[in-house]
Amino acid sequence: MAQLGGDMSDTTLSPTATLRYVGVADWWGFHVWIEEGASRRTLPYRGEAALASFAWGRPGLGSRELARSIIEHATGSPALAERHCRAMTHAVIAELPALGFELTRDDVVAWLEGGPTPEVR
Repeated sequence: MAQLGGDMSDTTLSPTATLRYVGVADWWGFHVWIEEGASRRTLPYRGEAALASFAWGRPGLGSRELARSIIEHATGSPALAERHCRAMTHAVIAELPALGFELTRDDVVAWLEGGPTPEVR
């Protein structure tokens, strides 16, 4: 079994950081990142359409593909993503502000479990 080094603490391995999905619209398009603690990476595209990109603030293919990708990342389940992406598109993604948004993984899971529409941050 591996041992932690002298300058590493147990908090280095702790999954307690809040996982957030952050979207920003700028001159170059719509960008969505996954932020966890001090780490930031792009949200992987999980959609069906080869040329689609993410969008929000309106219904449509880009918004549906964003919903699908967020649900699959948050739950780890492509089946749940396929089942709920259209409903999430209309209830959540299409209502997000045009310039950007923040959703937590907890917001997404709570919505999937029948909770309220997430508050936009």
